[in-house]
Amino acid sequence: MTISTSLSAGLQGIQAGMQRVNLAGSRIAAHAADAEVLATNAIEQMSGRHQMGLSAQVVKTADAMLGTLIDLKA
Repeated sequence: MTISTSLSAGLQGIQAGMQRVNLAGSRIAAHAADAEVLATNAIEQMSGRHQMGLSAQVVKTADAMLGTLIDLKA
């Protein structure tokens, strides 16, 4: 896997996580009185946040690898 591919995968993961959080939030707002919808979508929001955090780690690692390569070339 190349560095640019790693960066792309990390950024796509962040975007997908954000979409999960936003969609779950919309469902909660639309069905606030339904406890089952609230519980399911609260878990979905937590999963989306976790996905964003892990994807951010991928981006940080790819950035560090890129920095190392630039240092080695210089």
